[in-house]
Amino acid sequence: MIKMNCRQVVQILGCVGCMALFSPVLMAQDALQVEGAILKTIEATTLAAAVPGTILELHVKEGDVVVAKQALGKIKDEAVRLELTQLKTQIELSRRKQANDINRRLAEKGKQVADNEHQRALNANARVPDTYPINEIDRLKLVADRAQLEVERALLEQELAAFDVSLALGNYRKSYELYMRHQIVAPADGVVVAVEKRIGEWVEPGTDLLRIVRTNPLRVEGFIMATDIHGDLMKRSAVISLVGGASEDSVLGRVVFVSPDVNPVNSQIRVFIEVENADGKLRPGMRVHARIEPQSQKPNS
Repeated sequence: MIKMNCRQVVQILGCVGCMALFSPVLMAQDALQVEGAILKTIEATTLAAAVPGTILELHVKEGDVVVAKQALGKIKDEAVRLELTQLKTQIELSRRKQANDINRRLAEKGKQVADNEHQRALNANARVPDTYPINEIDRLKLVADRAQLEVERALLEQELAAFDVSLALGNYRKSYELYMRHQIVAPADGVVVAVEKRIGEWVEPGTDLLRIVRTNPLRVEGFIMATDIHGDLMKRSAVISLVGGASEDSVLGRVVFVSPDVNPVNSQIRVFIEVENADGKLRPGMRVHARIEPQSQKPNS
């Protein structure tokens, strides 16, 4: 039987404690400091002209906050608006023609009269032979058949009028799409950071007009040592604070990207942390302190 004194027991327990301290399972619970953390924008849009023309209106300047689909200006569109007005009239005319059933009703009345005359002639000859000569019977039959064809032609005209309505609507949509290409509209929420052209300037398709940057949310980009990673970092909580700022100004973020590649020179891995910036206190380009919280503080997905 092995006997140990108190000192030996303490030494063994101390070794066990050290092993537990440096165990990967427990290290996985340590917070990770992100090196070289800097705030960057997630979305930055350069708004370009879609059609050639002169800038007629421009309602924004640098620093203006815009929302998605907000009208920011337009390229001269008078010709397109006149065309849309004409096409609206054409659509209304086509619809009136489609709804007009006067020709059909007139043709049906004419057919009814022609059928009655033909039938009376046949009935008269049935009672008294040769009351109407055969050529008159044929003529009345031809009139009745012609009246039937008039009804069918009136129905066909109404069907063709429906196609005219569809064609007019298609032309209107095509012109409206061209009209919308003359409008300068914000593609997303953000802040105007650059106005490249002014009212009265001529632009060609593809000419840069405005640059819009979305500042909420923002992204923290930085690096962590590959040897410090134990477990999955995705969606872990992170604490972000400004360099030189007060601790109470810290905000929470979430890990959204962990690079699968390790830098062979310094053994670092690139990470992205997404952070809300509804109050606008954070600005792209700021240096920040970023700390990825332990696994136990991972938010619910």
